[in-house]
Amino acid sequence: MKTIAYTCSYEQNENISSKQISEQIAEIKNFCKLHGIELCEIYNETSDRDDFKPTLLNIMSNIDSTTGRIIITSPEVISRNTDFRDWIFDEFERMKIEIIFTKISTENKDIYAENKLSNITENIKNIPSLPEIITKSIELMQDKNTSAETLSKIISNDIGLTARVLKLVNSAYYGFPKQISTIRQAITILGFTTIKGVILSASIFKMFSSKGNNIPFNYKEFWKHSMLVASASRMLSKLTYINSNEDIFAAAFLHDIGKIIFAQYDTANYAHVCKMTDLSDTDYMKEEEKYCGLNHCEIGNLVAYSWNLPEIFGDIITYHHAPQQSLNFENEVSVVFIANEIAKNIKSNKILNIDKITSEILEKLNISTDNIISVNEELKTISD
Repeated sequence: MKTIAYTCSYEQNENISSKQISEQIAEIKNFCKLHGIELCEIYNETSDRDDFKPTLLNIMSNIDSTTGRIIITSPEVISRNTDFRDWIFDEFERMKIEIIFTKISTENKDIYAENKLSNITENIKNIPSLPEIITKSIELMQDKNTSAETLSKIISNDIGLTARVLKLVNSAYYGFPKQISTIRQAITILGFTTIKGVILSASIFKMFSSKGNNIPFNYKEFWKHSMLVASASRMLSKLTYINSNEDIFAAAFLHDIGKIIFAQYDTANYAHVCKMTDLSDTDYMKEEEKYCGLNHCEIGNLVAYSWNLPEIFGDIITYHHAPQQSLNFENEVSVVFIANEIAKNIKSNKILNIDKITSEILEKLNISTDNIISVNEELKTISD
């Protein structure tokens, strides 16, 4: 029996709507993990009407016989109009689809007697939106009529952002051979797509600087690893068939963003995970789920969604440990998967072991083990 979920926000403000839907998704996923429910798909909708829900109606029209449950956070998500809501209830009952409400279910204390609810669902509300200058810059870059001069003026108005962007594009991690001294020059040389990734990376680095909380989380090592994975991803992507419209550097830089979300917004629970060493990726994520309710890939994806980042970001954040699960960006996610393995090897100062990188991945990307070894050696010089 398949289980699906439905979320809805009545807010027309895009940022508020995205945040509300992200909160509902987090609550639903947390609920499913606690009750051992395998969730097949989540349908999201934004509507300003209580009596017209196109996505919900489409679910009802196309639902197949293998679907037996739909999970929703509360009855009001379906509709605030009781007549319309009752009609939806009757239709699902007629189709023999069970509706499960997480908020009603959580009132039953016995359900959670042996489970520890994480507070990350509540704390996700406190995660800041992207700065206005970033959303404005990205919006301008998506307009084909925007000139480099217009964009450079917007970015240059923020002295701190300008400094961080120039520092990043001139760093060894980014690997540009000549000194770039102005934002206008950076845009002209690197292009809109690349500069979008640069300003996003630089801004998020600033947003999530160390808060000095009492947790064994190494911020310096975290950002160094993020930069190494981003750099390796750019190097590898140049060797493959990838032809993405998005600069893979920024998406790779954010691949572990969920870890820093836990460190800053679920500190007490994540402290238990941070104390554990020498765990495999799978075991580490199991510990995250045990103490925080979700793993860093899942919470990172929720944040990417709330920030309205391109779909490729969500896939790289969600599937960088299992690239074959990505439906639309398997090659890009595979590149980040390999880059992550290289970066972890450099951190541990061990001889590169590429056993985890299957021949299938190499064939799909059209790269060789020699290519990986070459990138590994080049990355070592950057990290020193």
